[in-house]
Amino acid sequence: MNPLAEVSLVDVDKAVADQLLALAKCDASPDEVAPPLGGPGWNLERTAWFFSYHSAAAAGLDGPAAEKSWAVFSGHDIAGSIRLKRDSAALIATAETGIWLGRSFRSRGIGGAALGLVLAEARRAGLKRVTARTLAGNSSAQRLLAAAGAALRHDADGTIVAVVDL
Repeated sequence: MNPLAEVSLVDVDKAVADQLLALAKCDASPDEVAPPLGGPGWNLERTAWFFSYHSAAAAGLDGPAAEKSWAVFSGHDIAGSIRLKRDSAALIATAETGIWLGRSFRSRGIGGAALGLVLAEARRAGLKRVTARTLAGNSSAQRLLAAAGAALRHDADGTIVAVVDL
C-alpha cells in the first residue's frame, strides 16, 4: 500500500489539539510551531497561544479569524499541522498556507501530500491563489512548494515567497 494514500487532513478539536501539542513538544522546535512568546521553549504563553490559535481556526475560512487549520495524519499517526488563512487585502481570492511536521515525519512525502490536499481544499473554497513564505535556507520547503506548482521568488526581507495559481 502507498503510504502517501494514507495522508489525510483532520479538523482540529480539543482532543486533536492535545495530540498536536504532544507531537510538537517531543518532535518539533517550538519556533517551528508557535511564535516566540514568553521566552524559549514550550512555556505557558506559547501553550496558551497554541490552543487559542487552533480554537479560533476551527471556525474555518469564513469564520472571524478567516483561517482554517487541520492536523496532518499519516495513517493513524498525527504528523503535524497545515493551515489556510484568507488574505483580505489581495485583489483575487487568495489564502496563505503554512505547514509544520514532526521531525520523524519529514522527508517521507507527507508534506507534499498534505499540501496537495490543502490546495484541493482551497479550490473547493473558491480560492484562486495560495501563497506561502519560507526562509531562503529552507531548500526542502522550496522543493515541496515548487513540486506543487508554485512560482518562487526572493522577497526583499530575504525570504522566499511561493505562489500557486489554482
